[in-house]
Amino acid sequence: MAQEYQNGKCVLYGISNSGTPITIEGYASFILESAKVGRKWDMEAIKDETNHDAALIWTNGHDEVDVPFQVSGATRDAAAATAVFLSPGAKVTMAGFKAAVCNGDWINLGDQSLDLTQKGPAKMTLKLRRYVDSDQNASLTTTVS
Repeated sequence: MAQEYQNGKCVLYGISNSGTPITIEGYASFILESAKVGRKWDMEAIKDETNHDAALIWTNGHDEVDVPFQVSGATRDAAAATAVFLSPGAKVTMAGFKAAVCNGDWINLGDQSLDLTQKGPAKMTLKLRRYVDSDQNASLTTTVS
């Protein structure tokens, strides 16, 4: 796809790749619509004797991303074969995003959807999580038996 032209201050425009195609492990072919990443923490408030917050503690930092895309393929049958649900807890590696925060190993939270409509292409959505602590993320993206 041709690069956009910008004047003045530059912005990260669209769903840019890093020079290599964007990939999502488990899906051979797709047309990415968006990727919305949010950082979350578990917060605990410690109260004092007057029941006011005296301390705030944040733990278990993680990023969550919603990834909607259109299933696609070289043929209709190939596109239909792309419409699959991944196992909950499966590791999903995303790569090629210019915004590096999207790249890396993620965990499929199991919240997936396939939207079929009479008019328009089929759309899938994945909800993925990655932990801020790299050791925690490596442990939780490793399947055990």
